[in-house]
Amino acid sequence: MLLSISVWKEVRRVSKANLVLRIIAVAIAVAALACIAIPLTCQTGQTVSDKHEAVLLTDGFNADSLKKYLYVPVFTTSSPIKKEYPTAVLLNNLAEVRADHPGITGLHILGYGLDEEEMKVLSGMPVAFHPAPQPTGISSIGWNHNLKAGEVLKVQGRFNDPENKNYLVILKGLNVTLDSVAVKTSGDFELHTTPKTAGNIVYRLIVKSGQDTLENESLPLHIGPVKPLKVLILASSPDFENRFLKNWLSANGYAVHVRTTISKDKYSTEAINAPQIALTGLSATTLQNFDVVVGDQLALQNLNSGESAALKQQVTQKGLGLIVRADSTGKNDSWFQSSFPVYRTSGQTQNSSTLVLSGQTQPTQALRLDPVNIVYKQGTQVLASDIKNRSLISAGMAGAGKVIFSTLNNTYNWMLAGDEQDYTAYWSLLIGKVARQVSVSRSLIVLNELAGFNQQINVEVLSASQPDSVTIAGVKPAFAQSDAVPFLWSGGVWSSKTGWQNVGNTTGSAGDIYVFGDNDWQTVKNCRKIFVTNRYAKENLLNYTNAGQKVHQISRQIPKIWFYLLLLAACTYLWAEAKFSVR
Repeated sequence: MLLSISVWKEVRRVSKANLVLRIIAVAIAVAALACIAIPLTCQTGQTVSDKHEAVLLTDGFNADSLKKYLYVPVFTTSSPIKKEYPTAVLLNNLAEVRADHPGITGLHILGYGLDEEEMKVLSGMPVAFHPAPQPTGISSIGWNHNLKAGEVLKVQGRFNDPENKNYLVILKGLNVTLDSVAVKTSGDFELHTTPKTAGNIVYRLIVKSGQDTLENESLPLHIGPVKPLKVLILASSPDFENRFLKNWLSANGYAVHVRTTISKDKYSTEAINAPQIALTGLSATTLQNFDVVVGDQLALQNLNSGESAALKQQVTQKGLGLIVRADSTGKNDSWFQSSFPVYRTSGQTQNSSTLVLSGQTQPTQALRLDPVNIVYKQGTQVLASDIKNRSLISAGMAGAGKVIFSTLNNTYNWMLAGDEQDYTAYWSLLIGKVARQVSVSRSLIVLNELAGFNQQINVEVLSASQPDSVTIAGVKPAFAQSDAVPFLWSGGVWSSKTGWQNVGNTTGSAGDIYVFGDNDWQTVKNCRKIFVTNRYAKENLLNYTNAGQKVHQISRQIPKIWFYLLLLAACTYLWAEAKFSVR
């Protein structure tokens, strides 16, 4: 219509000069205007590699990276990603890749990747992993989930801080700050506290930058009751070390018996937090009542043959723990010292030094030390050393039990100086390391401690017989016996709710199991996925060396700039022709 009217107007003009050119210019102008209004496309061929591969989108992927994978099938198992990238095919699980798309022989994984269970479904399919940058925050975390009352909670982790900002990691319980540490660069951190309550509790681990909260994570703990240990102190004479130890043990709920030599075959005895028993003659039956015996070297060497034999039998056959305090008068040929040769530096006097205790990151306050140290012997463990890394306390196995040999006889000086923390750490370490172990008929170990909602909780049970009575949240797992370890049983249940899940019919220290929410520990999970997917990709590398070629016909839109230029040229000619023809 527009073309007809324009041509008619040109024909009716009085001047017939350049009529054909004017009609052509009008036709070009109208055609260009129509092409601007209606997009035009053309078909072209593009040669691409026929690799039978696909793309799998996971959380954290960058949409721009998909430009490299035109005409490649795109999958995802995430509904939010499907909404963000509608052309992706939503899978219920990764098994559908092999089942519904058998021609696909390799995957490009974009984003944070997959976890261990998802990787198992791929069954060795070649993979090329294109990871997202590691997120800022806590990248790994660990803590002792199950404690006994009075034990120290240790929270250890690693923080990823690529921008080197200032962050504060805070441990909170019942809305009270229990410990905190400043983080300025990527690295490890550690927090400590001693829980005051028992049962199932949930602390919070919070990461803050100024007033902004980066993370607020759950830290579940099971605090079990402590069966009071029974300790026997054998002293060759009254001294401050035994007096302070007796007071500390009794104040912390231990059942304490003390036998102090007054003269040959004459003793004074004392019982605290426990009924009085006869300690004049130590027999195997008497020693069976105790978990730990603490004695100075002289007192132990002065035991008569019957008492010494009974003590050795209880240690080597029944698992009784023995702590020996060395002294300058004792001999070095006793059965309990055979693994702990002592070196005495002649011509030196006492010197002051801090101690490094096993499992502690900070040294203790200084003590006056005798010029004596224990020579390391294979099969022993150093529990404390001085600033020159000389062994002062060492532990070793003695049959079914353990023996600790210590060169320290003045730890009470810590208490006199008001340093109860070091004193407690020292004696808790020794007693905890050496105490008689209580036999456990059945114990449970949780393998995936960050299990979330609607995920399988994988557990192992140590049991001499099939653990049919073990339940998790009221459900009996189907346990399978290990071929290599007959008393190891593996099983699992699917979590149907978050929070604490009751564990029934076990006698170990596993306690109940905590199921996390979907949004808990996302940074840790994503960093773990990156690690797991990287490892899988290295073992199952996607590497096409003889891929075929395939030509794809594609439609391309013709750029409208050309039509604008034609319209401009045609209109310019018509304007110029009309102006100059009038002249």
